[in-house]
Amino acid sequence: MFSNIFGSVPILVVVAIQLLFLRNVSSQNVTNEYLNHQCNNTQGRYTHGSTFEKNLNQVLHNISDLDLRYGYAYISNVVAYKVSKDPNIVFVLLQCRGDSFGSKCHSCLRTAVSGLRERCPGNRGATIWYDQCLLEISSVDSEGRIHYKSMFYMQNPKNVTNDPKRFEDKRRDLLHKLMLEATKDSKENAAKGLLYAVGEMRIGRNKMYAMVQCTQDLWQTGCHVCLEWITQMKYGEHFYRKPGGRVYGRSCSFRYELYPFLRR
Repeated sequence: MFSNIFGSVPILVVVAIQLLFLRNVSSQNVTNEYLNHQCNNTQGRYTHGSTFEKNLNQVLHNISDLDLRYGYAYISNVVAYKVSKDPNIVFVLLQCRGDSFGSKCHSCLRTAVSGLRERCPGNRGATIWYDQCLLEISSVDSEGRIHYKSMFYMQNPKNVTNDPKRFEDKRRDLLHKLMLEATKDSKENAAKGLLYAVGEMRIGRNKMYAMVQCTQDLWQTGCHVCLEWITQMKYGEHFYRKPGGRVYGRSCSFRYELYPFLRR
């Protein structure tokens, strides 16, 4: 069972792998399934009707009023939160997948709020992942930091049998290319701050589809560091010969498959 400073996560990775990858993927698999959650047991708890809960509800309401055209929000109930000592301060981060902005991001936000309340009731800190968004509530300001411990991975249980070395080289090349694209210094990236890239690559008779993304509270350099860490240093060995896999984190994520899984 996957665990870290947030405590045990009630999801067996092997079970998650089987459920996620043994379904029919003959058509474009654009879903918004629940993936994982982490209840932070180090930040304490709040009670029903407390000031913290009222602040949390207000922040969530404020985010729901945004147009979410770029699929991101990081909001607190205190304007000057960098210097505030308010014990009931709330921070909420919402990051939607790059093809799920606007109304789709709003829909995922509603799903994530409901899911987080069900799975981590009363926790002052918690994170939940769905296919199309990530939602985090916290009593601690963590904007701009790379969260190395708040990550998990999933992999296809099958193995590539036809020239696995070539497959692995192509996978690494595609993810590296997308990492550079997502973090490149361009006017469009600077204006939107998306830190997101998608691509595809032909491998024999198959085609690989992939995406990389960072939460928009990171700078381009931080995004590059985070993506390099999860694609090459931390999790790379887990995907050797695997025809599909993904890593989700509080700060960055990637996914690759042999079928399309994003909106076009």
